[in-house]
Amino acid sequence: MPESAAALPAALALPRRLLLALRAAGIEATNCSFVVRDLQVGTPRVNWLPWQPRSPASVLKLVTLYAALNLLGPDYRWRTPVYALAPIRSGVLQGDLGFIGSGDPHLMAQDLWRLALHLRGLGLRRITGNVVVDRSAYALPPHDPGAFDGHPLAPYNVGPDAFLIAFGSLQLHLQAGARRVRVWVEPALRGFAPRPPRLGAGPCVDWRQRAEADFTQPLAPVFHGSFAAGCGERDWNLAWPLGADALAQAVLGAVFEQAGIAWHGRVVDGTVAPTASPPHRLLATWESPPFAVLLRDIAKYSNNVMTEQVFLTLALQAGRRPADFPAAASVVEQWLQTQSLRMPGLLLDNGCGLSRIARLSAGGLEQLLRAAWNSPLMPEFIAALPLAGEDGTLRDQLRVPGLRGMLHAKTGTLDGVLGLAGYLQCADGRRRSLVALINDPRAAQGWPVLQALLEHAAGLA
Repeated sequence: MPESAAALPAALALPRRLLLALRAAGIEATNCSFVVRDLQVGTPRVNWLPWQPRSPASVLKLVTLYAALNLLGPDYRWRTPVYALAPIRSGVLQGDLGFIGSGDPHLMAQDLWRLALHLRGLGLRRITGNVVVDRSAYALPPHDPGAFDGHPLAPYNVGPDAFLIAFGSLQLHLQAGARRVRVWVEPALRGFAPRPPRLGAGPCVDWRQRAEADFTQPLAPVFHGSFAAGCGERDWNLAWPLGADALAQAVLGAVFEQAGIAWHGRVVDGTVAPTASPPHRLLATWESPPFAVLLRDIAKYSNNVMTEQVFLTLALQAGRRPADFPAAASVVEQWLQTQSLRMPGLLLDNGCGLSRIARLSAGGLEQLLRAAWNSPLMPEFIAALPLAGEDGTLRDQLRVPGLRGMLHAKTGTLDGVLGLAGYLQCADGRRRSLVALINDPRAAQGWPVLQALLEHAAGLA
């Protein structure tokens, strides 16, 4: 439903302070959509091009996450079972160990360590075979982490995996000591042997570039440059570059070693069938925290791969196995129809907004925000959103005087895209929903525009 500015009633034209901010930023008003509505009386304060489909960036996550909160429920938990695929005799597994991936978005190394401790408590001391990982829950094409923007080591570019470990990422720690630089990694990886950078002098400037890191061998990264003593300790988050099986092997190798279980096999893809003959024996099942808890991590820090895992889970729960993105999108679209939520032009793609294909209208998203406001699940949904000036992606953004802690909203940024969607509480107690979508080459200059929208929405002079 394409719109033009000329088609809008004059009463709903943009307020002057917003027009001035757009001009100052060099952003065309016709490249934007803005909706602000009073939640108590339903009156729109701004309604600019509400039905024009636009690239939403990460505000698209609100559609996926609100649908998941309803379809999965706040207490939904992902379960990852582990099986003995061969007999265990005198503490020795005479063959392979198997995991069935469930798409858990928050399966961490410490969770696998607790599983390993449980296995040791059951008497397991050695595994003679491999670890078989069953990823049959998903049917996805090969993922190229550099395809979106040419940054394959960026954690936001990690792709979904039915047996995703630690978000598919690593956190390197570099610490300047008295004579040398120490480098270690989380999660712990078996065989990790870095060559640290030289200890340098002077202030800590461009420390990543100066370290001259080579991650061709991620278990043996080489730092050809230096790390200044003034840097103290720094963290470097990286996507694992060599595939999910290699990461699982390095993590499980460290985990089993820490738990006192000897294992020197490999991680391989395969099928784990509880009904096999002889039957595979269930040893333990890891259960994730409830979705309502994970929702806060996902929304406040805009975690792309966690959102994709949740999106794919919607297909699995609807019986669409193996899951893929089109099936997940179909589930969400059908649910929106049952809720009478009209979202013309909606294209969910991967469900997280890291996409040049996804489309969403500000008017459609604002309708969803109003539905969430009136839902019994409203407290869980709103509490998961970043709080302006306090946490998440809004901790250091939109510092509007008098509105700290008064805005719960999701941000979205891509090259040429800036978005904001959420709820504003005004000083007089009124609450308003708001959505802003800017698709313009100068979108990165649009934060003052969003500030002007907030000031208008709050009725600030």
